Amino acid sequence: MKKTAFGVLALAGTLALQIASAGPSTAAERRVIAKTVVRGEVLTAEFDHTDGCIQTRVSVFGGVITVRGTTTPEKIGFVAVTQVNTCTQTTLINGDGETDALNLIVPNGLAKGQLTMSLEFTNYADPANPVVSPMTADVSFRATDRATKTFAKTKFVSDGIRFVSSAETKSRAGTATGTVTIGAQSVVSPAIPAYEAMLAWANSKEKSVARRAT
Repeated sequence: MKKTAFGVLALAGTLALQIASAGPSTAAERRVIAKTVVRGEVLTAEFDHTDGCIQTRVSVFGGVITVRGTTTPEKIGFVAVTQVNTCTQTTLINGDGETDALNLIVPNGLAKGQLTMSLEFTNYADPANPVVSPMTADVSFRATDRATKTFAKTKFVSDGIRFVSSAETKSRAGTATGTVTIGAQSVVSPAIPAYEAMLAWANSKEKSVARRAT
């Protein structure tokens, strides 16, 4: 599944629903309040280059999600690679890799960023004999456009419980360069800039208020 910059919002919302729980209460209390705040940061880059008959496409995604009050952030790294010999119509590489061990630097201004990670890549070019190889990715981002901000807020009541949620995002388009290797093979080099790249962060807040039964 291809990851996108704002896919972090969906995961953040899922985490919020899983972690949100009512705080301690006493018989005298009339309300139970659950509140969760989630922040996510992501970097994405898309590469596409051709060398003679060999066309290579690479998608890179890195995200870190932090739930306020927890000590360990959720990390998601993903790289997908396809490589085709267009002269013979032969697929050389068709696979992806995922990891939860990565280093992502996203300054608040989003002017630049850095993503480094090591993954285990599985090549399904021969479906009967998939090949697993070590993969590394080291990608630097630099903004080329102004930041774009969005804000959305929803409220609704269900079964006596009032829900309020909001999501704020800030993203910035730019360029990315770096290296992506599968084993000893380089599929992205510093001389090949991404044709599309984005750095973003998102804040998701959820709160529920329910009247206690009498």
